[in-house]
Amino acid sequence: MTHARTLPIRLAPQPGEALDSWWESIAHRLGTTTGDVLASMGLLPRGACRPVESGMLGRLVTLLDADQAAAIAWSAGPTQAQAHAMTLARYDGQAHVVDAQRRRVEARHLWGRARGSRYCPACLAASGGRWRLSWRLGWSFACHDHRLLLVDACPRCSRMPRHFPATTRHPLTPGRCHSPSEKDAPPARCGQPFEEVPALMLAARGSVIAAQKLIEEAISCGRAGFGVYQDHPQPSLALFGDLRALACILLRRVPDPDRLAGFVPPEILALHQQPLPEKRRSFDPVEETRPGRLAPQRAATAALAVSAALHILEHGDVHEAGAALRHLISDADGTIPLKVGLRWAHTSPVFDAIHLATLAPRLKGTDQLRYRTADRLPSRPGRSAATRVAERARKIPTQLWPAWSARLSPQSGALSRTIRPALSCYLLLIGGTGDFPAAARLLRAPVEDRLGSHMTFRLTKRGHFHGISLGLFALADYLDQQGSPIDYTRRRALDYRDLLPLDTWTRLCRDIDFEAGGVRRHQFARALLFERLSGLPATLAPAAYTPSTQELRTMLRTFETDLTPALMSQLEGHAAEFLTRQGVRGEPLSWQPPADIIRDLELPGCDLRDIDLGMLHRLIRGECLTTAQAARRLGVSHDAVRFVLQEQPAPPEEAKSAKWERGATVRRARATLPREKLARFYLDEYRSLKWIAEHVDVNVEAIKVLVREYGMKRDGKATRWRQIDLDWLRAQRAAGRTCRALAEETGFSLGMISYLGRRHDLPGRRSTADRAARRMR
Repeated sequence: MTHARTLPIRLAPQPGEALDSWWESIAHRLGTTTGDVLASMGLLPRGACRPVESGMLGRLVTLLDADQAAAIAWSAGPTQAQAHAMTLARYDGQAHVVDAQRRRVEARHLWGRARGSRYCPACLAASGGRWRLSWRLGWSFACHDHRLLLVDACPRCSRMPRHFPATTRHPLTPGRCHSPSEKDAPPARCGQPFEEVPALMLAARGSVIAAQKLIEEAISCGRAGFGVYQDHPQPSLALFGDLRALACILLRRVPDPDRLAGFVPPEILALHQQPLPEKRRSFDPVEETRPGRLAPQRAATAALAVSAALHILEHGDVHEAGAALRHLISDADGTIPLKVGLRWAHTSPVFDAIHLATLAPRLKGTDQLRYRTADRLPSRPGRSAATRVAERARKIPTQLWPAWSARLSPQSGALSRTIRPALSCYLLLIGGTGDFPAAARLLRAPVEDRLGSHMTFRLTKRGHFHGISLGLFALADYLDQQGSPIDYTRRRALDYRDLLPLDTWTRLCRDIDFEAGGVRRHQFARALLFERLSGLPATLAPAAYTPSTQELRTMLRTFETDLTPALMSQLEGHAAEFLTRQGVRGEPLSWQPPADIIRDLELPGCDLRDIDLGMLHRLIRGECLTTAQAARRLGVSHDAVRFVLQEQPAPPEEAKSAKWERGATVRRARATLPREKLARFYLDEYRSLKWIAEHVDVNVEAIKVLVREYGMKRDGKATRWRQIDLDWLRAQRAAGRTCRALAEETGFSLGMISYLGRRHDLPGRRSTADRAARRMR
């Protein structure tokens, strides 16, 4: 840059005027060339006899450095801010991106135009040939002051105005075409007066004028807050990235252009469909083979694409916008020519949400969860998705929490064994990159790989999947933000083989006078406690007490009706001791996220808090109904009743407490027969239960309870005779004593005494002939 000097005449720039238009007007006012004006401003070397470098003027119009802006201000009068405002850098970061190092507009970024300008003939006529800077934007296609569609080229030479720098060695007339003439000598110019060029008149309240006003408003305020952006405002640069992506889709994927006819006047659609001129020149704009990637050459194409794209973006939410886009691009058979993996550069999260909402009906249920298509703003998994999912797996039980499972599960037609693990796996899929089998392996869920898609299909068919998805999204967000006080990954890895041993179970039951029952009841108590602590289904419990068959699982559900508050308190106390022995400290026995976060959602299940607890307890204790019968009576799911009884068991009734709790008879038998005494009668002397009961004056059932309580088991029937002195028994039989008298004396059953007599041919037995003769008589 050379030393600048003040110009003899100073001309103020018009509002919104481009820098090259301003200096051309100064040169025309002074009757000189633009080269002399630029040299006087210190922007070009003085006395240059050779042509100026082709890109120099373009770089000046794009971006001025501080020295250049200061030289213009000192030489021609405008402030430095005014000088910068006349360059394309004014729109940097708002409507396009300027490469500051190369001082050039990025043509492949957001419809940036490095050169060339559209124009409004009426504006040129009114301003004396002064060019607006905004006409150079790829987003300018209409003049709302005169309601005209901007013109793309000179009608005489068919070239785009200002596509290349104008000459600096010859005087130029503002408002005329400065492109070289094809017929005359090289110094000659086309000279077409642009104010005489006809332009298409637009409706004042039409979609094209409305679209242009919305574009200019977004550029002026630097943000978008209309339509889909109301809840998620975006910078204007993001808006133009979304518009560019939608324009690409609409210009390439719409199967029938007539679908776009409603967005613009038919004249604009006809101009858009006209073929480009076949003649190509070296200085013409590059022909775009992929429509929408670069700024369209025609204003009609830009008006069509932007108007249709804004029609989509002006919907109230992304789901409505996705439905509108799907309607435009779907084929006759409903196929959507988009792929979920297709990514667009420089777009906002709102556009990604519209893209996913467009494809949502064609996605698998598990993919809908991964991309959160039912959410207000669907999104793709982020870069930290794998880490977030691994962290969430530590906060999720293999079987979803009872209150949440009851709320999300349909009240009929879904089995707890399948839907509870499936819901936990779905919860792990949200916002992640894995699939259902991977989630099942991570949670150790005993489900088949095909269950993921099968369950979502069934839930979608019944109209429940959308609401369930919203509930799972809310739960996933809560866990990611608030966490869980229980590390379920560690709980799943604990060794549960020593959970609630038999002697502990017997002691706990004896302390509260609860009937311990047989082996089955002990197994059911262990399985129930295993589910509560580990979050795993009872089918994954250790082999010693897992309910491996359907019959055992049904009996386990029946055991839940036998629970009492006192028993659950005892079991919880033992569970706390068990966790402490396993090294788990500072965690509650069980925990559930608050269900209030899904209070306002329409879900297929029921809220456990809405169940009449008093009525349920009366049905279980008073009418002795099963959980399934009680569920039908209350109009809720079977699992909901089970979950309530696990948390709030029914207290035993006074009149029927002896059925399941130990009564006075059992207590009297225990006081009379301590373990050592019963062991001598039952194991050493092989006394019968009836004999022992009569000996202590209680019923046989009480003796059976003590035998199970003390864990006593004796040899089989074939070895009991070894406990009797056979010589004594032979002498007694020879003396004529009956088997009944001997049975009462020895405490053995009558059948055992008869069995020994037959086996050892003891005296006093009738022979076969005697028995036959007696029958004959």
